[in-house]
Amino acid sequence: MFLFGSTLEFDSLDNFYVQFLAETVLYLRSFALYISFWVLGYLLVCCVVYRRYARRLPTRSRGALRAKRVLIVVAHPDDECMFFGPTIFRLCEQGADVYLLCLSNGNNEGKGNLRSKELWLACSELGVPDHNICLVTDTRLPDNPKVQWPVAVIAKLIQHQLESLDIDTLVSFDRGGVSSHPNHSAVFYAIAYMFVERLLPERCTVYTLDTVNVLRKYWGFLDLPLSFVLSSKRYFLRWTESRRVVRAMKRHRSQMVWFRHLYVMLSRYMIINTLRRISLADIELELEVDD
Repeated sequence: MFLFGSTLEFDSLDNFYVQFLAETVLYLRSFALYISFWVLGYLLVCCVVYRRYARRLPTRSRGALRAKRVLIVVAHPDDECMFFGPTIFRLCEQGADVYLLCLSNGNNEGKGNLRSKELWLACSELGVPDHNICLVTDTRLPDNPKVQWPVAVIAKLIQHQLESLDIDTLVSFDRGGVSSHPNHSAVFYAIAYMFVERLLPERCTVYTLDTVNVLRKYWGFLDLPLSFVLSSKRYFLRWTESRRVVRAMKRHRSQMVWFRHLYVMLSRYMIINTLRRISLADIELELEVDD
C-alpha cells in the first residue's frame, strides 16, 4: 500500500513538471511572437518614415534651420563629421554660409599637424570652403579629457567669430556633448556663460545637438521615428547622401581605428541630427540641474 501511494505521488509530480514545462514553452513562444510583431511593426514604420521624408520630402524643407550665416563650434578635428555631418551637409546644400570653429588641433597623441590637415580635407568633402574654417591652437585648450578648458577663453573666441562674421545661427554641443567628453561639454558651458553675461549678439539664434542614450545612438536609421516625434529641428540624410559624410570622416585617416569604423557603420549621428533651440531660461535650468 505504501509503495502504491508513493508511485501515485511520483506520477503526480512528474505530470506537474511536464505540464509546467509545456506551459512555459507555450508562454515563451507567445512572447517571442509578440515581440516579433512589434519589431516588424517598428521596422515597417522606419521604412515608411524613410520613404516619406527622406525620398519624397527631404528635410531641407521640413524641420530645417532658417539660417543664412551659420557657425558650427566643435572641440576637435573629426567632431564635424562624427557628430555634425548631416547638419553641415544639409546647410551647405541649402546655400547657407557655413563657418567652422574648431577649438583645438587634436594633439592628444602628438598628431596635431596631421589632424589639422585632415580637418580641411574633411570639410572640403562636406562642402565647407577652406576660408570658412578657423582652427584654434591655444595651449589653454589642449585635446585632453583630463584638462578643464577655461570657459571665458572659449566664450571670447566664439564671440569674436560671431561678431566678425555677422553670424545669425550658432550650432554646437549640448551639456552631454554627445559622448560625454569634457572638452565637448566645455563648449556648451562657454555658450551658457555667454548667455548669462549677455555676450551673444541679439540676432544670433543658438541651437545645440541633442545627446541621446546609448541605444538610440547606435540604432542608425532605426532612430528615425523617435527623431521625428521628439524633435522639431532635424536633419536627415538619404542613404546615398550619408556616403558623403562617411567619405568626409575617412579623410581623418589618423583617427580611423577599428572602433571608429564600427561607429561610422552604426551611429545615428552619421545620418541623423536633431537640434534644440536654447534660450537664457533653458541655460538657467541646465545650470540649476548641475548645482
